Amino acid sequence: MVVTAQEMSNRGGMVLVLKKAASSPFRGQGVTVLGMSAGVGKTAVSIGILRSLSRRGVDCAPFKAVAVVTPDEYAGRSLPPWRRGVVQSCTAAGTVPRWWHNPVLVNLPDARTPVGDLYVRGRRLGRVPVTGADRLDLGSLPDRLRRRCQDAVEEGYRRLAGEVPWLLVEGAAGAGDLPPAADLANRILPELAGLPVIVVASARQADPADVSRLTDRLTPALRALLLGFVLNRVSDHPAADAAAQRLARASRLPVLARITDAPPPLGYDGSPEKIDLMCEYRASCVDESGLMRLLDALPAARPGLVEATR
Repeated sequence: MVVTAQEMSNRGGMVLVLKKAASSPFRGQGVTVLGMSAGVGKTAVSIGILRSLSRRGVDCAPFKAVAVVTPDEYAGRSLPPWRRGVVQSCTAAGTVPRWWHNPVLVNLPDARTPVGDLYVRGRRLGRVPVTGADRLDLGSLPDRLRRRCQDAVEEGYRRLAGEVPWLLVEGAAGAGDLPPAADLANRILPELAGLPVIVVASARQADPADVSRLTDRLTPALRALLLGFVLNRVSDHPAADAAAQRLARASRLPVLARITDAPPPLGYDGSPEKIDLMCEYRASCVDESGLMRLLDALPAARPGLVEATR
């Protein structure tokens, strides 16, 4: 099932979306993009949304609480490590990466080593372990580092929220992979932001058991903000129909859009010119899916009931 903007605005859950986080400073529009798991294409979808908005002259920006980067990633190789986590999303939005776009980043020496340099507010603070792809477990850090990470994320979000009228908050790895109290990117910050939440799922990996685990692991506050799923990397439409039905049955949430499989353009090398070309390509795929019509129908953020837990 793919819903229209009118159908989505009539959904009973929309009342909960209007009740924004009481502590959130943001009064504009926006969305939180979470993933069923690592590698489903959250960043690709986020890039497409941001570039589509930027094409129309909308002042928008990405916010990624936590990122993990490795040297084998093409984008932004010549940049300081702390800027590399959101270089593609910032390019899509037409802005320069600042520390408050991505307050916490771990720079791994290679994709196989689970320990890397921790950057907070653009400054290196030491070495920390990661658990899986793009995943920093707050519970694994000493109290001092944990507090500094959380304070930086909240400060960065508040700073960015005061600068732009349209915010895209991107999670890290899979939502629900970490205990809620240890998950800055997928629980603590999204609850603070209180923005509507969409979950990206891969058309190749839409396992109902994974959907059930995800919805069970999300906190009640996040479940109240869920709008539905975006099915990404669609190449076989009959298979995508079956995947969409499985998602809807397992979650009782709609599939909001289906986005065509969009690998990086031929010759992609992470250069500014190629990143810009990729952003245009991603935006075209997102526009064709109809997702932007749904996002355009979302109301501006308002004060509400959800409090972030420190």
